[in-house]
Amino acid sequence: MSCLSVLLFPFFGSGTQRVIQDLNQSFPDLRVLRFDSDTTRRKGAHRQLLAQFAQGEVDLMVGTQMLTKGIDISQVQLIGVLAADSLLNIPDFRASERTFQTLLQVAGRAGRGDQPGRVVLQTYTPEHPVIQAVQHYAMDDFLWTELKHRQATGYPPYCQLILLRVSGFQETKVEETAQTLANYLENYMQSHAVTGEILGPAPASILKVARRYYWHILIKSPSDLRGDSNDWSIPLQGCLKRCPKSLRLQIDVDPLKIL
Repeated sequence: MSCLSVLLFPFFGSGTQRVIQDLNQSFPDLRVLRFDSDTTRRKGAHRQLLAQFAQGEVDLMVGTQMLTKGIDISQVQLIGVLAADSLLNIPDFRASERTFQTLLQVAGRAGRGDQPGRVVLQTYTPEHPVIQAVQHYAMDDFLWTELKHRQATGYPPYCQLILLRVSGFQETKVEETAQTLANYLENYMQSHAVTGEILGPAPASILKVARRYYWHILIKSPSDLRGDSNDWSIPLQGCLKRCPKSLRLQIDVDPLKIL
């Protein structure tokens, strides 16, 4: 069996086509396959492309994060990851955790046969603790470092998070309502002697989606490792009264993503 290679963009789709163009110019004899959302839209495209790759019809597959799971091809001996630290820049407290998990999954795609595998990470921050932990497969070191960081900054599992999303078609109205809700919640917590912290309001990382504008309010409520928190609940009716019917209010307890 021939040795196969994978070149991966783990966190974004733009750029795969440009990389293939550069590869074709530098290595005109290299057989390259593109695997991303554009090339896998039609039904059955995933299996067809992977079958071509497994059968050795191509030498190199260039793809996105879609390739991090489900590939079990013994001939793959080399994997390269471009911009391996890009997810670390996403404004979410789980960014380090998700980067570490994804890169380990990527590394697990190589060397599944009789021959050892090799993984090359291209990074702008090689000294970052996450990149160092992935390089040395130091899972325990990463976990302890991450727990210390979250304890110092007050994030789960050392607190409970409640995310309020306000959205609507008029940006000014959404912003004003988010500010009104934040002021109301801050006064409510003070008057009811609730321990916690309100962050925001602030525009979402992606401000506008499908013509709707999004603003966020994040509440951090202390908790211990058992998940217990100080005994209080969001004053839902009070929040709804301060949110115009033309807007949408979503309350997410323990959100999986803060974007």
